[in-house]
Amino acid sequence: MDIDLVFKIAGIGILVAVITQLLKQTGRDDIAMIAAIAGLVIALMMITNLIADLFDSVRRVFELH
Repeated sequence: MDIDLVFKIAGIGILVAVITQLLKQTGRDDIAMIAAIAGLVIALMMITNLIADLFDSVRRVFELH
């Protein structure tokens, strides 16, 4: 696993937390929720390939088809 991916996900988390807090302070809670969900989706899209590689490795280890 690349350490760069961990830093990217942490950066996205920090950025989303700041944006969410700023939006909540201005009274835009609905947009803050959308921003939080968008950050979660972006992070999940980044790790989707790693999860697929994990399943492939497990399949190869146990010789499943």
